[in-house]
Formats: sequence, structure tokens, C-alpha cells
Amino acid sequence: MDTGADPPRYRRLRKASELRTAAAHPPPKRMCPSEEHDSCCEDKISSLPDEMLIMIIDKLDARTAITTTILSKRWRDLPAHSHTCYDLGVDDILPPRYHKLKQMVVEAKAGYVAEKNALKLAGSHAFRDRFFAVNDWMWRVRRLTTHLQRYERWAMRRYVKRVNAFLLPPTNVQQRSIQKLRLQTFGTSNCIDQWITSAIGRWGVEDLELIIDNSSWRYDFRLLDKCKNVRLKRLVLSNCYHHDAPNSLTFQRLTALTLCKEHISHVCYVLRNCVQLVDLSLKHSDYNQDPLHIRVPKSKLKNLQLDNCNVGQVFLTSLPCLEAFACRGQPIELHYGEVPRLRHVSLNFLQTGDNGKDGSLCRLGKLFLGIPPPLEYLALQLRGGQMWIKPVAIRSQLNHLKKLFIANVAMNWGTFWILTLLAAAPALESLHVHFDSEKASASVLLDVQAEHHQHHYHLKELMVVGFNGVAWQTGFVKRIMQASPILEHVHLLDGHVVEDEERELVGLEIVRHCREWHECERLEVLDELTDGMSSLHPKIVLE
Repeated sequence: MDTGADPPRYRRLRKASELRTAAAHPPPKRMCPSEEHDSCCEDKISSLPDEMLIMIIDKLDARTAITTTILSKRWRDLPAHSHTCYDLGVDDILPPRYHKLKQMVVEAKAGYVAEKNALKLAGSHAFRDRFFAVNDWMWRVRRLTTHLQRYERWAMRRYVKRVNAFLLPPTNVQQRSIQKLRLQTFGTSNCIDQWITSAIGRWGVEDLELIIDNSSWRYDFRLLDKCKNVRLKRLVLSNCYHHDAPNSLTFQRLTALTLCKEHISHVCYVLRNCVQLVDLSLKHSDYNQDPLHIRVPKSKLKNLQLDNCNVGQVFLTSLPCLEAFACRGQPIELHYGEVPRLRHVSLNFLQTGDNGKDGSLCRLGKLFLGIPPPLEYLALQLRGGQMWIKPVAIRSQLNHLKKLFIANVAMNWGTFWILTLLAAAPALESLHVHFDSEKASASVLLDVQAEHHQHHYHLKELMVVGFNGVAWQTGFVKRIMQASPILEHVHLLDGHVVEDEERELVGLEIVRHCREWHECERLEVLDELTDGMSSLHPKIVLE
């Protein structure tokens, strides 16, 4: 019976062959314990030449490459030959548990705020409930904060050693090239002044970001006036602004400046002293809803951004070189003055109050007060749970406006206010409108039958993002098509809009969604749009 196994003689021959092979190649001799220990402890990587080590470090990211500087004196100089951009953040040292605890603190605070708003009632019982809610919230936050602070102290001790080894080496260390540097710390440290002075004055950093969390630090930039190696052009400061900084030569040479969590009452003071400044960004600044007046006739500022700054009114009184302006946060009144080169404006407003109850609607014209600027591109994002825009005629005519981008329009807002804005732009050539389908409401048909007799004699392109083929959207598109005699392209697509990361608040990007239209639905929408129009209707793309 054949079992498929080898005959015995073949097994014996195979074993004999294995023995002959083993005799021809004897196993290596076992090393003595002392020899084995020496082999394990030998630093073979240090025997490589510098050229090969630099090739290895060049394959690493900047943060890992920096950590090699603490290995030895030889390794301290090697990263100088490779990277020029470094990101040193204390968050990278913290364990994942820290971020989980921090999220728990944020959730506890949010829960307290929600409970406090729910208990805004009159009477002693409501007061007693708020009292116990506050005590419970404070107990939970205090317990979590103790753990967070312990993690932060542990991380800062390691962080200080790492940054000192990188920015404060001995004077005999070879000069390294650092073009961009980001430092993010917790609290304050006695080494911060030395880090800034060494980074700007010794290593010649051209782009510096200094972020201080949970505290503030005031560095006097006048200490750098005697340094000869200052090449700083862009500076980002968060909780680290000194009131005498604009008087320093370092500030006066800046071309880009970003101030975070700082009081912005001294904007004009900064612009008057920083004569080379081209880009200025103000973020998360508390201004107590006071008017912000900017009048600097000799300024070279081209780009101005206000991001979540608590201002009520902005007066661009005199900025002769200003070309782009962006603002995000609560709605404001915007007054234009001497801004002859202003071509690009981006406004992203979120109304958190419930204007539907108190009737305090905002006139659309409050965004275009004063002297009409020569705008060519306008991006609007007007958001909120209730409609807070009053669609009345705009007095200031936007005669130079060529492109209009309206994004994140809630469907319960209707479209009549958009038509009111179009009436103020007689030279408009391109219109992009994005409807936010996630905020659909039953009141979307309120203004479909509203009359609109304005013609758009220069409009050539119409794009509607978030188009689902519903009746009120089709009616809006058809209304624009009938009023635009030279309209060439109509693009209807499903998607959403995001902010351009490179251009921050100024640019918007369209993210397309893959939607497959049924042929019957497609024909129904196209027939509805072309019904009653001449044979020379624009090209319609539906996707």
C-alpha cells in the first residue's frame, strides 16, 4: 500500500547527507562571556563617517533629528547640516493620557455652561440648583487640573533640557542654519528670554513662532538691537507681546506679524513703527466690543486679518496699500475709508444670539458702510441658527465687483437677500453660491415667489454648490438665468466648502461629492431650467 512516504533507504541517505553537510560547515565557536559583552556594548554607529551619519539624520523628521543632539558632542553638530525648519512643541512630549484628561476638563466646563443656561430661572430653588451645580463642576475640574499640572511639570523639565541642548550649546559649536522655528511651552520658564535671544540673534531665524499656553511672558525685543545676525522677517506671538516691542529695530524690520490673545488697541502703534510690515493678523483678541479705528496713511500693509476679535465696529480709515481684508467672528459694522487698492474682502460671520426672538435683524448694508471700496472679489459666510440679515437695498454700489462667493447659506434663510446683494453689483461676472444641506428646514419656500426684476448684464458664470434639485433651488437658478442675457456656464454640483489652509481666512475651496443622478431626475431638472428660455440658453453641467 503506497502511503506517499519515502522508503526507509532514502530517509537514511538523506540523514547521511545532512551529516556530511554539517561536518563540512561546523558551527561557530561559542564566545567567552567577556567577548560577548564587549561585542554588545560596542558603539558601531559612531564609527561611521560624518557624511553617512548626516545622510541618516536627513531621513528623519526635524523633531527626531533634534533629539540626537543630546547623545554626544559629535552628534550635537550633525543636524546643522540637514534640516532648516524645526517644530519644538511641549505637546509632543506629553502622553496620550494627558490629552484625554484635558478633553474631560473641556467637556466638564461645557456641561457646566449648559446646565447654568438651563437653570436661568427665577426663585430660590433655581439659585440653590445653580449653587450645587457650580460646586460639583469646580470639584471635578479641580481634581482633573491637579493631574494635568503634574503632567505639564514633568513635560517641561524634559522640554527645557531638549531646547537648551539645541539653542544654547557651547560657543565652539559650528553655526547651524535655522530658517523657521516654532516653540510651544507651558507656563513660564527662566530660559525663554535666552531661547528667543539665541534663536534670533545667534542662529539667525527668519520665521519664528512663540506660543505660551496657560500663562503669559513679556519679552523685550529691544535686547536684540545690538545683535548683528538678525534676519527675522515673520513673527507669531501668542501670550508673549511686549508693549515696547514696536520700538525695537527687530520689529521695524518685520514683514509679517501675527498676534494671538493680545489686546489690539495698539494696532495703529504697531503699524506706525513697523514700516516694512506687509501682513498683519490679529487672533482671539479681547476688545470689549469697542470700535477699532485704523488710520496709518504711511503704512505699507497689504493684508489684514481679524480672527475672532471681540470688536463691534471696524473703521478702515486710511490704509493706502491695503489689498486684502478678512474678518471672522461675531457680525460687525464695517466702515471703509481711504483704501484705494482694496480688491479682496472675506467676511465669515456667525451670529450666536437668537435674533429671531428679539427682532434685532442686521441690515446687509452695514457690511459696506462709508466710501464704497473698489472690490473685485467678495467672499461671504453669514451663518446662524436664525436669519439675522435684513434684505434691504444697499446704498453703496459695488461697481467694481467681478466675483462673488457666498458660502454656508442655511436653507431656512431663503435666497431673496442674495438677490438684493446682486443688485448692488452691476458689473458682476462670476457668482458662486453654496447651500448648506445639513441645515435644511421646512421654511425654505418662503421667498421663492418673491419678485425680482434686476438684470445682470455682465454675469457669465453661475455655480451652485450643494445643489439637490429641489424646487426652490431650481427656481433660484432659473431666476438668475432669466436675468443674465450673456450667461455662458451654469455648474450645479453637490458638495461643501472649506477654508484654504494656505490662504487661511482669505480663500475658499470647493469639495465635490460624488452623486449619481438618475436619468429621469436629470432630465426633469434640465427641462425645468430651460423651460421658457430661448434656444441660446447657457451650457448647464449637472453633477
